[in-house]
Amino acid sequence: MKKNLSKKYDLTQSVTSNYAGEAAAGYISAALLSNPTVSNNELTVLNNVEFKANLRKITVGGTTDGLISDATCAFTDDGTVTYAERVLTPEKLDVNTQVCKQEFLKSWEGANMTAGLNGSLPLEFTDYLIAQTAEKVSAEIQTSIWDGTTDTNGQFDGFRKLCLADGDVNDVAGAAAITKANIVEKLEDVMDTIPAAVFGKEDLKIWIPTSAWRFYVQSQATLGYGNIYNMNGDWQYTFNGIKICHAPGMANDTMIAGRTSNMFFGTDGSSSEVRVLDMAELDGSDHVRMIMRFNAGVNYAFGSDMTLYAG
Repeated sequence: MKKNLSKKYDLTQSVTSNYAGEAAAGYISAALLSNPTVSNNELTVLNNVEFKANLRKITVGGTTDGLISDATCAFTDDGTVTYAERVLTPEKLDVNTQVCKQEFLKSWEGANMTAGLNGSLPLEFTDYLIAQTAEKVSAEIQTSIWDGTTDTNGQFDGFRKLCLADGDVNDVAGAAAITKANIVEKLEDVMDTIPAAVFGKEDLKIWIPTSAWRFYVQSQATLGYGNIYNMNGDWQYTFNGIKICHAPGMANDTMIAGRTSNMFFGTDGSSSEVRVLDMAELDGSDHVRMIMRFNAGVNYAFGSDMTLYAG
């Protein structure tokens, strides 16, 4: 006799829920802002970007002798102020997926048993489904941040594509495949290409893909740097004083250097929407449809402050 799991777990009740604007913000934040790059505060996050955000670039320059001049009784204009804009335009994206409630019963039950053991409240089934979906969305957003392209359905243009198309970006000469044997040499190439105006800034970072991250950790352990082979997850990875960041989703043989204050992730919580539709009320099935609508995108203000290694 077939066991009726839906009655055991009281899934005969409708799990249909609608969230919009502020009500959806928590769920959307879990999907968009929990990826490693954003959650580790490696980018500047712009909220409430419904259509576009103008990244204003103001450059103050002086003459060949500098901005400061000897004082006189007259006003002599010895400086220049250059104003320009780059635009961050978030891509409108959505998630439309259908799952069977029965497939989530065991994992949901396990999560609730764990919650009971540690004293936390059990998860509502709807929240559990949304959390599972948000985790997958977060991983895809992470990929778009670094290697995305609007040529691919469901992605926005990432930093690699933006840098490749920008003549102001500092390109590392002779970029080639990155290996365990040459990772230190290639990081030195990136470091040598970083412009003087950026070098030494506190928020300067170098982002590297998973393949290069593995090579870097192995090489540093081999060199015996800081007994790294015996360090825990709290160890801060740096290269000659510059913080090294792991960027899952970045293409192999790619590295990007830049400042957190110059690199932006934009989204809009007020126009976001999350829906959970229980199809039992419509067609008698155990299917649940998950719908998310949101926008997201990245850009930087000064291309001249960015460094790209594209092998």
